[in-house]
Amino acid sequence: MPATIVPAYWLYGERLAERFPDALHIEPIVARSSLHGWTIQPHLHHDLFQFFLVTQGGGRTRVDGRDHRLAPGAALLLPPSTIHEFAFLEDTDGFVASAAATSLRRLFESEPEARSLLGAPAVLSVAASGAQATMLESLMQLAMREFAANLPAREFSLGAYADLIASWFVRAMRGAKASGEPAKDPRAGLVRRFVERVEMRFQHHDSLDDHARELGVSVPHLSRSCRELLGRSAARVIQDRLMIEARRDLVYTAMSISQISFRLGFTDPAYFSRFFAKRAGVSPSDYRAKA
Repeated sequence: MPATIVPAYWLYGERLAERFPDALHIEPIVARSSLHGWTIQPHLHHDLFQFFLVTQGGGRTRVDGRDHRLAPGAALLLPPSTIHEFAFLEDTDGFVASAAATSLRRLFESEPEARSLLGAPAVLSVAASGAQATMLESLMQLAMREFAANLPAREFSLGAYADLIASWFVRAMRGAKASGEPAKDPRAGLVRRFVERVEMRFQHHDSLDDHARELGVSVPHLSRSCRELLGRSAARVIQDRLMIEARRDLVYTAMSISQISFRLGFTDPAYFSRFFAKRAGVSPSDYRAKA
């Protein structure tokens, strides 16, 4: 693993600060890759699951240090904090769908195995003209139409498409288990398991000692791994997760500030307001008013 910090983006080339996610973001591969000379440098996404389908062209990808060739029919699963890069052939196309873990909450609650099946990166090969590829391509085409339109219930519909696309990959990963998974760098695996545990436990405000003990490592090792791979401390990972949920509640719900604070595990709404304002630069009420 290189000593330099791998850059993190919301979407490739877009800064993390103040970026607020749709339930699902989807775009053609060509839309972003062609702007960067068909080469996507190593990077990661803190809080996004990404799902790719290559429909024409190809190239290569490196996922957590392991190289893979891409061809039509390649389907990629990239969970949060996966380090990845691409060298596409010119005019490669397909789809890339990105969903925050919060968007997949309903899937994870109804299918407990889904989180673990989506928890490791995978590069799958399906017959480009086969039923599986056709189904995934159809889902992504429909999702992209919804994403581009400004219709009533857009956020609900995008959340439903996020569940459907993720469910396709859950089923594909069940079928691919016997063929093995890509080798993972131990630190990348640790950080990914930590991020996954934070996702499940952020409302409980577990201490770093609690997280480290459950993961079987020391707090210094956990914090060092997060800093070296993510460029932020383990404590910051927890704080950032709370901020994502707070922003979503402030924008998408009518809950009061007090209700949001209690839902997020804060026992004192005033402390929640100070916590939010310190990290967002504005109070929760001002953030809601400007959203």
